[in-house]
Amino acid sequence: MAAMAAIALFFSGTLRADEFQYVDWTAANPGNGTASGIITLPDMSTVNVDFEVLNFDGSPGNYFFAQTTPDTNYWIPSAPYISAEVENAPPTTDILALVGGSNQTYKITLSEPIKDPIMAIVSLGQPGVQVDYDFDRPFSIVSQGTGYWGGGPASLSQQPGDILRGFEGHGTIRFNGTFNTFSWTAPLGESWHGFTYGIRTTEAIEPTIPEPTTFVHFAIGCCAMTTAAWRRRD
Repeated sequence: MAAMAAIALFFSGTLRADEFQYVDWTAANPGNGTASGIITLPDMSTVNVDFEVLNFDGSPGNYFFAQTTPDTNYWIPSAPYISAEVENAPPTTDILALVGGSNQTYKITLSEPIKDPIMAIVSLGQPGVQVDYDFDRPFSIVSQGTGYWGGGPASLSQQPGDILRGFEGHGTIRFNGTFNTFSWTAPLGESWHGFTYGIRTTEAIEPTIPEPTTFVHFAIGCCAMTTAAWRRRD
């Protein structure tokens, strides 16, 4: 029945996870500890993203390198960045890369509050060499696996105190909550580990789904109208 097909389409279209849109890093100054980019959503609205590195005394820090134009694609293979919660890996070669171990704070600022943004990460640590990202926000690991430099399905782990630990970790984490800024430190130095960010929507809450009673009335009405139309044709 057409009405039932429409109902199925309604649910599948409303509840499925949309693709993430990732940062297009448009400007970067590693020596001055800054970078900026933009996320363009399917409706062509945009979110600005700023990255800065701060020394302990508040002065500008630095980071290893940035790719803002087509270059080596460290996001291949895409498997470590895809899961039931993340449909798509970063689509371009854009990446920012850190060394850590220098008592610096890394800070991301979004132009508006975002619900559950994600961070894709390349090569956090090495086999036998631990690197930690100590975040100021709660997060969950939502995907990981063998990436550009190796690693595996357990190379990233979540430690108490919002710490992400890597031994050649490639994968994606999701920040849990709605906010427009977050920061982290990397107390142990290792060259190098890279990252970028993605978002699904600028909405601070999930899309509204009709109340069950409302939807049942809608479905019954659709079915009744379709049945009446068939009877008129008989």
